[in-house]
Amino acid sequence: MSEKIITIGDAQHEVAIERDGAIFRTGEHAIEIVAMRAEELEARVDGRIHVIPFVLQGTTIHFAFDGDIYFADVTDKGARAKARHREQTTSAPMPGVVLKLLVKQGDAVTKGQPVLILEAMKMEHQIVAPKDGTVDAINCAEGELVQPGVELVKIA
Repeated sequence: MSEKIITIGDAQHEVAIERDGAIFRTGEHAIEIVAMRAEELEARVDGRIHVIPFVLQGTTIHFAFDGDIYFADVTDKGARAKARHREQTTSAPMPGVVLKLLVKQGDAVTKGQPVLILEAMKMEHQIVAPKDGTVDAINCAEGELVQPGVELVKIA
């Protein structure tokens, strides 16, 4: 058994993971690796098949699951770990191309409002406002290739 620390948003979770071949168990959940391709994982999670697109950059995995996009750097218990859910920032969750800007500088936005559409891993992803505010700056252009960690739209 391996113990990991995972942080999603502001919440840290200690997770005990037990591995039995291609099956990983964590608490009440069972995750079975069915197939792995270059940029996607086919997994059976609690008996249901999911195709999970991902990008691995160093020790950080960027993945889409159940309609949401996550960053996760999962480390052994006692070491530093961090992960972010896409709703905490307007940065790209993975390398991608800005398809459409939905706001302009000076626009008022509300938390959860889409501010741009990003194409990554052959899928369209909405980047949403993490809080209510005003668009202070737009740091990208339509058609531009962007990298994770860069704030695409600054909201004041």
